[in-house]
Amino acid sequence: MQYNYNISRITLNDDSHQLIGEILFPTINNDIVLLEHVFINPTFEQQGFGSLLVAEFVKHAIHQKLTVKLLDPFAKLEFAKHPEYQQLLINE
Repeated sequence: MQYNYNISRITLNDDSHQLIGEILFPTINNDIVLLEHVFINPTFEQQGFGSLLVAEFVKHAIHQKLTVKLLDPFAKLEFAKHPEYQQLLINE
């Protein structure tokens, strides 16, 4: 598996370069991003890849010193399961 990073997108591909999933996080303002969408290719659903993508996003956000606003329902569930992710959330 391989993660690929763009300015507001992380993709996960299998060894044959098939898209497993992606996470989209456009910038709202400076270092604030909107975790807008987590997508998993239907072929790879129910195998834990969504959780892996969110975890990779969290690592990226910490490294880049980003603050996060959650929109995606799956991402909201993942953040609720992991108290250590809470440090990234915007205070509203």
